[in-house]
Amino acid sequence: MEKRITFLEHVADYLIKNHLSDFGDCTVIFPNRRAGLFLKKHLSQIIDKPVWSPATLSLEDFLFTFSTTKKADPLTLIFELFESFKAHQGQTEGFESFYFWGEMLLRDFEEVDHYLVNPQQLFTYVKDDRQLAEDFYFLDEEQEKIIKKFWQEFLPTATKTQEQFVETWKILMPVYDTFKKRIKEKEIGYTSHVYRELTENPTLIQRDESKPLIFAGFNALTPAEEVLIKHFVTEFNAEILWDIDAYYLEDVNQEAGDFLRRYAKDPIFGTSFPDPIPQKITQPREVAVTGVSLEVGQAKLIGEEIERLMETGAKKEEIVIVLPQDYMLFPILNAIPERVDKLNVTMGYPLKDTPLFGLLEAAIELQEHASLSPENGLSFYHKPVIDILSHPYLYKEDKNPLDKLISEIKKKNQIRVFQQEIQTIQSTLLNTIFRKIGEQDSLAKYLQDIILSLGEQVVERFGLEREYLYHFQQLLSRLGEILDKQTAIIDIKTFKGLFRKATRSVKIPFTGEPVEGLQVMGVLETRNLDFKHVLMLNMNEDIFPASQRAGSFIPYRIRRAFGLPTFETQDAIFAYLFYRLFHHSEKLFFFYNMFADFGLSGEVSRFIRQIELEIPRINPDFKIVRKKLSNAIQVAEIKPIAIETTQEVLDKLAIYTDTVPEMDQRRLSASALNIYLDCRLKFYFRYVLRLFSGDEMSDDLDARHFGNVLHKTLEYLYLDTMKEKGSRIIDTNDFFRMESSVDGAMEKAFKEEFGLKGKKRFEFKDRNVVMAEIIRKFVKQVIEMDKKYVPFEIISLEAEDKYERLVEITTNDRPIKVKLGADIDRVDRKGETVRVLDYKTGRDETEIGNFENIFNPDVFYKFQAGRKAGYQTFFYAWLYASKHGQENAIVPGLINIKQFFQSDFDYRLKTNGNPIADSRAFLPQFEQKMKELLEEIFNKEEPFNQTEDLRKCTFCDFKGICER
Repeated sequence: MEKRITFLEHVADYLIKNHLSDFGDCTVIFPNRRAGLFLKKHLSQIIDKPVWSPATLSLEDFLFTFSTTKKADPLTLIFELFESFKAHQGQTEGFESFYFWGEMLLRDFEEVDHYLVNPQQLFTYVKDDRQLAEDFYFLDEEQEKIIKKFWQEFLPTATKTQEQFVETWKILMPVYDTFKKRIKEKEIGYTSHVYRELTENPTLIQRDESKPLIFAGFNALTPAEEVLIKHFVTEFNAEILWDIDAYYLEDVNQEAGDFLRRYAKDPIFGTSFPDPIPQKITQPREVAVTGVSLEVGQAKLIGEEIERLMETGAKKEEIVIVLPQDYMLFPILNAIPERVDKLNVTMGYPLKDTPLFGLLEAAIELQEHASLSPENGLSFYHKPVIDILSHPYLYKEDKNPLDKLISEIKKKNQIRVFQQEIQTIQSTLLNTIFRKIGEQDSLAKYLQDIILSLGEQVVERFGLEREYLYHFQQLLSRLGEILDKQTAIIDIKTFKGLFRKATRSVKIPFTGEPVEGLQVMGVLETRNLDFKHVLMLNMNEDIFPASQRAGSFIPYRIRRAFGLPTFETQDAIFAYLFYRLFHHSEKLFFFYNMFADFGLSGEVSRFIRQIELEIPRINPDFKIVRKKLSNAIQVAEIKPIAIETTQEVLDKLAIYTDTVPEMDQRRLSASALNIYLDCRLKFYFRYVLRLFSGDEMSDDLDARHFGNVLHKTLEYLYLDTMKEKGSRIIDTNDFFRMESSVDGAMEKAFKEEFGLKGKKRFEFKDRNVVMAEIIRKFVKQVIEMDKKYVPFEIISLEAEDKYERLVEITTNDRPIKVKLGADIDRVDRKGETVRVLDYKTGRDETEIGNFENIFNPDVFYKFQAGRKAGYQTFFYAWLYASKHGQENAIVPGLINIKQFFQSDFDYRLKTNGNPIADSRAFLPQFEQKMKELLEEIFNKEEPFNQTEDLRKCTFCDFKGICER
């Protein structure tokens, strides 16, 4: 195969051939800086004696040498734009709210300058047809037609949206003027601001005409760039080297050649075009297009392809990976084979995607929800606290104490975490983060302090983090300076929004040895560079080329009329960059995502379809291989799960029996047996394997916390009453004290549930205020019920007494004793009657139908709400009788929130509407049924299988395992 000469090799040959005598005086200008570094590498390989190297600059760096203006960062420019906007807008939003619009308006102003558009004419507001004719005399016939069509839609009357647009449009010209004056006074600006300044004042450009100047590899020039390069050609004898191919230059249907065809006809540019035009694209080469499911699949496949290339003799320096999407960088870096020992990344990585952004954002949220009170001291909301403590920068630094603290917070459901708890870890970094900043303190300074502390303690262990720290420090420094100039108070929420928006637009440039090793690049960075082996990801429609760019104050029709860039311009640029990859490559691998979701169509890029259809017509030897990598679709049959009761299972169940030491024994509760009745497999997961879902922390009272707080409130209320009077008898005189103590008992219950200790107070807010009112109402209703029942004696409350019993059964041909137990909410006695009461906050009901129903999980639906509660209260009654005997009538009762506030409420369980006044007659049958149930659980012949009632799977923690 004929050796393909790269563009930069061509530039090097041109310099040696035409400028060897004044080699060191030459200056070569490229679209970007990277090409200059690669050019010097090529020159060093060709020249075998010491010479002065030519200077290489990007066009931007070169043109800024002729101006005293310093390039400002976007944050500074948007602030200046904000100040300019305020000067012409009576009522304006804050800087944070303006930032989004400011980015858009800054882009528009940059394009106005790049395309040398007269802003006075552009931002004209047309009031009538006559003005249309007068104000747009400078347009040609087609442009005038477009602009008239746009403004005539506003005449004679405009819609409300159009009126809002007009109000903004009217002030854009004065805003533009004010903005330009402000930045000129401060001698700062943006790229196209300097370009326009030089086009309007070419005398600023002073240069030695005798020193050769070469512009190399340019394509889509803006009008300002075009004017300036032509000026250098005519005034300073500059030369131009074009990076082109006949395939798209000579075919008027190829958008990749739109700009170059125009330049070829230009009297100044046209003379510099080569003759003949190179024909490289249609030469035979290997092209493979592979569809992959999901983007991570593309990364893995690229790693495998690189491995194959290197096994066949490809050098690292000959391989480039092109990434149209920034976020694919780290998946790619992780997929590159270990044998690639040198790697260079030539693209920016968004600051918002770094781990440090997550830490700093959590620190802002920490301050947003910090609370300082005399009773509780300084406390923080649990979510940012856990985010910070579990962050890799901190977590790897001091894992064990942080683990313990995080575990304690979650275990206690501790919504507020107190400063003194964190200070026990004794970490300078944690102390820097977990402090309250005052009203006069700067949030930017607070984040900078965290960065400094991180740099001292953590960064030694990480590499890329130094870059993160540096760029965040720079950004926060600028942000702090800008906010200090604000007269309005910037609250934390506003700062957070501004921080997010400012971070979004900043990218970290990676550093490394640019001409060594395998290259990873963005699409724009590939300009002028050539590689034998090209691997490109994300070749999907709407990614490459990108979908139409939104976000401009200048409507499409006005853009077209004034020659501003549109999506057609963008498509032409993308097309050129795509075809450039074919100039000198030998193998090209394109990958696209076949998965149609997350805004993706799953369609391959139109550019791929174009080369498939067009190039083989010119050269039949040009072959493109299409592949799709995906797993065959198989609808797996969801098979029922049944766990055999093996000896291993029996060994795990032994903890519920007397076959293990008492200290290792656990008890089976009514809830456990209810779960077994509903679904044996769920019982196996929960009580044999002891799998738990790990309850999420909740800021508000969910069903679980609500029930816990209600139970504890009633418990504290009665315990405190009995303790104060020194008696377990509740009578009429106790209720005044109890009613006045409800809020105190409730706060005590809330504190315990949410992990507050000592004298700290629980702060009721948001949904907790509503839930507290419901609990208060429920408790007072219990008091009202008890008023009608006094006097009675409290035998036990939930935390006072444990009801447990060993039940002997025979299973697997041997006797064992199974431990059963429960914490009964309340047991009281009046006369010869004992009530066993259970508080319920769910949908439970008192009606069970027939007694046998409580053992039947498939009972008729109308009795489902009473079956579980009925089984549980009979279980309590049986345990009470086992401990205290059956001398008194034992009434199983349910105080359930669903029925409690009904006028005819009766707490007693009912069989077919008849209240159960005494459960003793049922207890022998209950015990017999329960023993049969236990023998079934411990029987090695009985498997743990699934319920057939899929309704029971709806909220099951284990339904993912069962695939139901």
